[in-house]
Amino acid sequence: MKLSKFNFIVTSVLGVAILSYLVAAFRIRGEAGGMHKSILPMYWADRVAGRDLFDPVEQVWYKGNRQVNEVALTIDDGPHPLSCASLLKTLKEKKVIATFFVVGKQVDGNPDLVRMMVQDGHEIGNHTYDHIRLDGIAREKVYDQISFCDKAVARAAGRNMVLFRPPGMRYNDNVLNVAGQLSKIMVHWTIGAKDFVGTTPDYELTPELKKLPPITPDLIVGYVTKQLKPGAIILLHDNPITAEAMPRIIDEVRKRGYEFRSCKDMLRNLPNPVYITPNQPCGYGLQDPTSSTH
Repeated sequence: MKLSKFNFIVTSVLGVAILSYLVAAFRIRGEAGGMHKSILPMYWADRVAGRDLFDPVEQVWYKGNRQVNEVALTIDDGPHPLSCASLLKTLKEKKVIATFFVVGKQVDGNPDLVRMMVQDGHEIGNHTYDHIRLDGIAREKVYDQISFCDKAVARAAGRNMVLFRPPGMRYNDNVLNVAGQLSKIMVHWTIGAKDFVGTTPDYELTPELKKLPPITPDLIVGYVTKQLKPGAIILLHDNPITAEAMPRIIDEVRKRGYEFRSCKDMLRNLPNPVYITPNQPCGYGLQDPTSSTH
């Protein structure tokens, strides 16, 4: 009788523990990347250690501190001559520091816009030279894509880049190895505003994305605000529609109690802080965009 009672207690405790575990896994399934990941003990081990936020071995940053109401604003694919100046004007008026993941060939065509980014205090990140998917090319070409973008920014603004985002967030071991060789920190995103739909060739879109309605400023604002969480990394793109939406995006994010932070500050605010110095002078470039003669 005593043994039976003991077994009942043990079974009940285990049942409650398993149920609590499954409830917790269900609650954070979106953040973990799906229920199939959130139920894995390895994910919880990474979460407790902070590796789900930043992987110190692969140097990959996934998201900010989930205990702090702050977000990072990242803008890919520029500088675009039809929208970048407008984006910079809004960011200056709203006193927001963003991180621009630039494409090397766009930099070579619009070096003045890169110098404006640096002059205004924004962070510059590497988004390859030709904006091609890196997981489908040879290691040597991966190296060229990243290093050629580095050289374009060095020529334009005399700055080194620490932050890196592969196009489409597509990467493999070759990409990780080259990024490590070039001392890059890879930056993921947690909020995608789908603002590239309609401005990107169809062959780059998935069947699901092709079914979406044409992007509008209202849709962009809605996509961002519906996904807001502490530590979010917002992904936007340098195009005219996003430039039109940017003032409202900033206002709506702040209205919901979030502060904009640079990637540098978000990394520093992690439970296990990561310290970087973006935009370091490299001694090579046309001019120093922060100098008084600019």
